Amino acid sequence: MKLSAYLTAFLLLIGAQGLITSQAYATRVEPTGRDTPVTSTFDKSSPPSQIDIWKDESGGYDNSNDPLWGRNTWTCLSSSNPVNGQCSTSVTGVKNGSTTIPIIFTEKRSHITQVINLTGYHEIYTTTGTGCGNPINSKEGGPYLVNAGMQRNCEDGNANDDSRLTVYVNSQELQKLPTGGIWEANLKMNLMQWDPRIKLADWNAHITLNVTDNNNQQIYLPEFGQAAPRVDLNLRPLPGTGGNQAQMTGRANIDMCLYDGYGSNSSSFTLKFEDQPQGSSSPSSGNFFIYTDHGDVNQSSGWIEYFVQMVLPDGNKMSIMRGHDIVIPDIQNAHVRPVHLPGIPQAVLCVPMPIELDTKAIDINSKQAGHYTGHLIVTFTSQL
Repeated sequence: MKLSAYLTAFLLLIGAQGLITSQAYATRVEPTGRDTPVTSTFDKSSPPSQIDIWKDESGGYDNSNDPLWGRNTWTCLSSSNPVNGQCSTSVTGVKNGSTTIPIIFTEKRSHITQVINLTGYHEIYTTTGTGCGNPINSKEGGPYLVNAGMQRNCEDGNANDDSRLTVYVNSQELQKLPTGGIWEANLKMNLMQWDPRIKLADWNAHITLNVTDNNNQQIYLPEFGQAAPRVDLNLRPLPGTGGNQAQMTGRANIDMCLYDGYGSNSSSFTLKFEDQPQGSSSPSSGNFFIYTDHGDVNQSSGWIEYFVQMVLPDGNKMSIMRGHDIVIPDIQNAHVRPVHLPGIPQAVLCVPMPIELDTKAIDINSKQAGHYTGHLIVTFTSQL
């Protein structure tokens, strides 16, 4: 019993000594670089309030040598070119506030560009002890310009030992993106030491904004612009002999281009073709029909059947059946065409998919005389 009690007391003593010793160790986190992917997906009509690139990211600290990295700052690679972020390339003294960092975003497929302003600043912290009368890991100052060094000296002789960077883009800047699409930018900054003024690490962020513009998805028919499309089937008698023209046929071509509101970066399109049946005994085939305007649409003599084909992005033709969903894959690799669409300030890329309408040879005497009208309804959705 005595031996057991002794061993227990000895182990407790060692545990207590170990606890005391561990508190005496200095804390040191070496400055390291960043290679940060940042991705956000949103619709152009409702961008997020803020997208963080970096949030309170430490530039390293050593609480046994507070000034070593406590005054670290960040600079840009260029003070005149926004391709990878534009801001000061040199370290300066204390300046309160935040830094505006213009950077070029490029739409992946169309290659159009837009300069967007990021906002950056850094704040200083004390990672151990009580700091300047504050709890451990408390902020001691800021925000400061990203390149502005700062040190806060405390009454106990210690100082801040950590500098932390925040960079973000706000909603107002995101609204500058002129179109939907995949917008990309690469922010490149240097982590700098105050004394000596040397570069410590590369800080890079790869920013991807997947921006949809669902309010501007369009089935674009260049021939008609903004007007309601009216297509003539061009029904004409077939050549006969001696004035005996007993049959007729018709054909029309419609230039159609589909804009997905996403820079034609969608993975697939889904289309459906329908018409508006008339009469009590509407035709039941999967094809399409026009109907006599003033005759009896309940008789087969009162309608004319026509067929629809669509030219796919690979150049092949597809026969269209009424009311069936058609999925067109691999849109992101399809041939595209730049067009100017209403309500969009810059040209956008749409995917050409022309359609062809034609009839078989029809016996003229089998149809009621007069004008015929029909409606071809195309619905279109895209999948990211």
